[in-house]
Amino acid sequence: MDRTALAQVVWRSPSPWARLLRTALLVPAAFYRAGSGARNAVYDLGLRRPSRLPAPAVGIGNIAVGGVGKTPVAAHLAAELTRRGARPGILLRGYRGGDEAEEHRARTPGAVVVADPDRRRGAAAAVAAGADVLVLDDCLQRRDVACDVLLAVVAAETAGERRWPLPAGPWREGLGALGRCDGVVVTYKAAGAEAAAATARGLAPLTREGLAIAVGLDVTRLVPLRGGTPLAAKWLHGRDAVAVCGIGDPAPFRVQLERLGARVRLAAFGDHHAFTPSDLAAVLAMVGPVGVVVTTAKDAARLRPLWPATAPTCLVAELDVHVTYGEAVLARLLDQLGLAAHSRSTPEAAVAPPHHG
Repeated sequence: MDRTALAQVVWRSPSPWARLLRTALLVPAAFYRAGSGARNAVYDLGLRRPSRLPAPAVGIGNIAVGGVGKTPVAAHLAAELTRRGARPGILLRGYRGGDEAEEHRARTPGAVVVADPDRRRGAAAAVAAGADVLVLDDCLQRRDVACDVLLAVVAAETAGERRWPLPAGPWREGLGALGRCDGVVVTYKAAGAEAAAATARGLAPLTREGLAIAVGLDVTRLVPLRGGTPLAAKWLHGRDAVAVCGIGDPAPFRVQLERLGARVRLAAFGDHHAFTPSDLAAVLAMVGPVGVVVTTAKDAARLRPLWPATAPTCLVAELDVHVTYGEAVLARLLDQLGLAAHSRSTPEAAVAPPHHG
């Protein structure tokens, strides 16, 4: 069994052996949580102070590992800032494979994308390349830099589950981490808009500013992996599809494709999995004579160099972000950041960014 599938079983299965293993993993989880708490205490007590960044900045992060839609949300923020006349710099930690950097470059062509684990160095590089506002993808646990706005991203599908800490469960931190944030963005793929909005309203009081936003992540089109004319998502209706993904929680991806009417077989790999020719052989063995392979935008960059020209069609499911709750709240934040970015080049119109904390 793939390690991602195994982790999902251990974390979420009600079976006796999974419960027993979760309980055993609470011992290393206690050490993990203690280390995280000690690191946070250094900043909470003022023993260390975060560094300011050289441009107005919005940061997003999650308190659970993988699969919450953090990268599409970050890309949406960058696209909206671009629409407001800013040039965003998107800062990534530079995780293995470079998949998130490639996804951001495809989604927001005008943005400066910098992958560097040193966020201060990355910010300086982005500003030197022309960025006047920064979007930090995955920074909730990065206490060494300060953002003007910090948003936590939570998936509606898993928000209500018991919060077992890593490695006993997928949670990096408890809900106390929301106290460092200005608001919460609840994403949903398989859950409904009302459930996501209710979750956002329930979590928002735990944040500094009480901002509640809910966004739907919908598959809207299918782009051929090796190039070609995009297809509408409804093209999948009635077709057999093998869903290939290396993401933290693959179940919602399968549900999304099933809701489009596809008959889905799931081929799940570890988060940020580095695909090999043997992986592709296993996937292709799952595809029937009239089947198709569908993957995520995050996985496309790692699959593309390996995909044989003679293999069955592989389509990339592109997600659109639809703000379904708190649209005015998000628009106000982005307007302020856009004005602050504009003031960098026109000091006479200086506007302070919406700094908190």
